[in-house]
Amino acid sequence: MAFIRPTLPELIARVEGDFKSGLQLVTILRRSFIGVLARALAGLAHLLFGFLKYVEQEAFADTATEENLDRWAGIYNVLRKEATFSEFTCTVTGTPGVGIPAGRVYRRSDGKEFTVITAIILPGTINLVASEAGAASLVSVSDVLTILSPIAGLNSNATVSAIITIPEDSESDDSLRSRLLNRIQNPPSGGAANDYIQWALAVPGITRAWVNPQGLGPGTVLVYVVSDATNPITPAAPKITEVFNYIEGLRPVTANLTVAAPVLLLLNMTIQIKPNTVAVQTAITAEIKDLILREATLAGSFKSPGVLNDGKILLSRIREAISIALDEQDHNITLINGVTPANITPANGQLIVLGVITWQALA
Repeated sequence: MAFIRPTLPELIARVEGDFKSGLQLVTILRRSFIGVLARALAGLAHLLFGFLKYVEQEAFADTATEENLDRWAGIYNVLRKEATFSEFTCTVTGTPGVGIPAGRVYRRSDGKEFTVITAIILPGTINLVASEAGAASLVSVSDVLTILSPIAGLNSNATVSAIITIPEDSESDDSLRSRLLNRIQNPPSGGAANDYIQWALAVPGITRAWVNPQGLGPGTVLVYVVSDATNPITPAAPKITEVFNYIEGLRPVTANLTVAAPVLLLLNMTIQIKPNTVAVQTAITAEIKDLILREATLAGSFKSPGVLNDGKILLSRIREAISIALDEQDHNITLINGVTPANITPANGQLIVLGVITWQALA
């Protein structure tokens, strides 16, 4: 039977009861010496119970947090994915022949700073990297940066022209815990299907992965990956290469590895709702996104020995997700991908993602 931590009022009552029993008192005044002493002792006991609760939580891998979770994960060589830096190119203008040395700093209007990686001579473009790791340093094409130390003959403003690396925050506790529990429950098996999933998820930015043994013929292993924090979720070529290079150093020597992004199957819907308000639309969209994130799998990927994922999402599950949305009173799905609503079944190599929802009022 689980131990139930007593509340502070319960502890005060217990201590006062002990004093009454031991000293044969009828009542204890709140501001009396014994009353103050009872509250002091109960408060101390409450702190100790709280510490014991904390120790219990941190003693197990499935509930540990922050540094203790990192310690648990480190024992199994599952390391927290660190924050990454934004890297991109900028278009600069000025007098031909003017040089921009490496190390010069540009600043964006929000105060974020970026450093020139390699020196160039105009005309040309410059490569910059964020001074601060994490998603806060994300830039967009056409962002304007200003050099902090002007150079004669160089326009002080530079415009972002292409993104090389999308920055990512350090891995959350929930994500690290999920990978740790996967590692504990599915120990390495010399190149089994789940080994490839664990290896792929160890790469920063990769949030979901699937494997298709012999996906391209005997001796091949096809790994699919997505990055749910980006739009679209299909990783760009540099990230695919990063995943490939990481797994390549761990895979069995006989395996012929291929890493790819899945083909996205957009789930476009026309939904009549009551009431047809922005708040209800937002709540329904969030529930459907959560459903897809929980249940969408890559069609044709490995599920268990001899069994493949079909990637299907049931129509009944979509209706359920809509029904539990906050303030939704009634709804009717009239179209899914332009046809009569039915279960959504992707083809092999496809992954269901939410597309466009068209809203209509339901009388």
